[in-house]
Amino acid sequence: MRASQVSAFQTLKMSLGPSSSHTHGPILIGNRFRQTVEHMDNCPDFDRLEVVIYWSLARTGKGHMTDNAILAGLSGLSPVDDDLEIINNTLPRVQQTKQLEFAGRTLEFHVDRDLVWAPDEQLPEHENGLALRLYRGEEMILERRFYSIGGGMIKEEGEGEHVSDRMEPHPYQYAAEWVMIARREGVPLSSIVKRNTCAVDGIDRETCNARMMRIWQVMKTCIERGLNPTEPILPGLLKVKRRAPRLHLAASHPSATDIFGQNDLGRLATAFAYAVSEENAASGRVVTAPTNGGAGVVPGVLRACQLHREFSDSAVVNALFTAAGIGGLIQANASISGSEVGCQGEVGAACSMAAAAVAQLYGGDIYMVEYAAEIAMEHSLGLECTPMQGYVQIPCIERNGIYAQKALASAQHAMTLQQHRISLDLVIRKMYENGKHMDSDFKETSRAGFGPIEPDLNF
Repeated sequence: MRASQVSAFQTLKMSLGPSSSHTHGPILIGNRFRQTVEHMDNCPDFDRLEVVIYWSLARTGKGHMTDNAILAGLSGLSPVDDDLEIINNTLPRVQQTKQLEFAGRTLEFHVDRDLVWAPDEQLPEHENGLALRLYRGEEMILERRFYSIGGGMIKEEGEGEHVSDRMEPHPYQYAAEWVMIARREGVPLSSIVKRNTCAVDGIDRETCNARMMRIWQVMKTCIERGLNPTEPILPGLLKVKRRAPRLHLAASHPSATDIFGQNDLGRLATAFAYAVSEENAASGRVVTAPTNGGAGVVPGVLRACQLHREFSDSAVVNALFTAAGIGGLIQANASISGSEVGCQGEVGAACSMAAAAVAQLYGGDIYMVEYAAEIAMEHSLGLECTPMQGYVQIPCIERNGIYAQKALASAQHAMTLQQHRISLDLVIRKMYENGKHMDSDFKETSRAGFGPIEPDLNF
């Protein structure tokens, strides 16, 4: 797939926490398998359904609620359209009733028997694999294998890339080509992404802008929820306290001995990034940017900038198209899957997207925008993905806050120095190479991370 064929709304889309790969994707897989069975001309007679969860999905599946997600999808629930409380209570409901409503019938389903964890087995096409099997008695009569490939995108085994049959007006594969096209057309990089998205998705410019405005509103709402939570402790065994409200208070009302000033841009961005990441960890409504694991960086940075300089929502929306374009480059030429390339493909990619958006928002030209994205990605190389006990909480939440500040620094650096020797294309290629050579234990498996939390630490 060309980078120009990646719709902005493939990179930035509504999702639910805590993981686009391990939660959102499995819900879609369950739904797709359900629809496959329902639409078979000669639907086989079956009396049992089995789910097998492989490798990275299995190793961190409990913390990422992958078991709940796949059952929600098999039950016909949508990660975007259905009530989050209903989705998030699927596993307890099935455990209690020992039944699953699937493909027009009520199946007996025992979670301990019919949901199989295979953390030491890997399917051939991706680290995040699922097998769904139908049985008649002891005989397996149907098996389909699926993969959750990052950012909420899925594919069936043997399936090629999903590419729109609509031709985009400005084809490109690399950042250098994207910059050249924007220079030739005399427009910002965001305009090229917007034109291509309109063509690929078959929508007009007004609809495209309205859809991105909706994305921005969801981002802002997520920040507000995170700053005003109803529960002070995040769900899960780690018992992590929400810290976004405290960070926001410190940014808005610093103490006399504080080394930062009031409404410091970096501190606001950190507080807002925490707010989104904590909502994600609580299985709330977020926007992939480009994944759930890195979902706090882009909205955190852009909301802080908006409040700092009173940028309009329309200006931020245009910057979001640039951010989406950077995410599209990374998807097309590397990966945004933590299971495949580590956190450099998630928070690193998010940092690169945010830096580019900030550079555009503050008036940087197309070269400064590319430079800002390059700096942010270059200094995220090698970033491992090792969530503690499989939860998108430690170090993920803190990392979103730190990389929000890194995005701001990258944009400022690029707009000050303006010239650089290493291109964004080279860095993206290097990121992918690094990710492929990274030991699998450092790629979202929780096997080489921080280990069990110390009981006396005050989180």
